[in-house]
Amino acid sequence: MQARSLKARILTAMMTAAILVVGPVTAANAGTGAPTATSESVTVYTPMVVAGYDAEVAEANGFKIVTHADGSQESVPVTAAAAAQRERADQLRAADQKSARTSAALTVCGDSWLSGAKVDNNVVVFQTGFIVYGAAYQHSWTVYATGAITGNSWSTSGPGPASGNKSWEGAIGNVIGPGIAGVPWGSNSASVILVDGTVCWSDGPNFAFG
Repeated sequence: MQARSLKARILTAMMTAAILVVGPVTAANAGTGAPTATSESVTVYTPMVVAGYDAEVAEANGFKIVTHADGSQESVPVTAAAAAQRERADQLRAADQKSARTSAALTVCGDSWLSGAKVDNNVVVFQTGFIVYGAAYQHSWTVYATGAITGNSWSTSGPGPASGNKSWEGAIGNVIGPGIAGVPWGSNSASVILVDGTVCWSDGPNFAFG
């Protein structure tokens, strides 16, 4: 099976999820009690970048972390199963590179995204997720919404997924005033550890709301 580009996989993940679409009141929804958006919904993409390595995770999954003379590190497969996983990850990277007609740097693990808007009753609704080139061992994810007066956040964590992609939708209440909603930048609270031990941090997609 031909590897699809990263953006194509993201679109599939977004379509598979139960996407919450928020828009202005129209004749079709005016009588349904649907929330009225107070800001336009946007989708922002940022890379997932390599932040380091977890040697224990790597070893448990057939990889090892090698430190080179210049101090740089990389995860290398030791077992046949690990080599097969690396080959699949390389195929996904190559497909993304071909689709974007650019170089998918080895310091990039994949992509993260966030979309959403502020609606009635001081609520910010969002859809967010990540997609990485390899199988994930575990993840932690957070979305914050900081208004001029008050703010709040949403978070989750768990194992995997082996597919390397995960998406969520949700709502954050008690957000008073205009402000910013986002995924934390360069933080373990928005991170994915791959089965090869690579620790990936989100580059922090965000959007402004009124």
